[in-house]
Amino acid sequence: MGGWRSLLLWSAGALVVVLIGVSFVLWGLNGPAYLIDMVAAYCM
Repeated sequence: MGGWRSLLLWSAGALVVVLIGVSFVLWGLNGPAYLIDMVAAYCM
């Protein structure tokens, strides 16, 4: 029972780390305007 909870927690943590890494790469390549535009496009 605790195994799947641990797996879910690790998966969520890995996803957060990947998203942070991608956001820093996009920030470095295109500056903050690109990242803000992408977030705005997905939210609207």
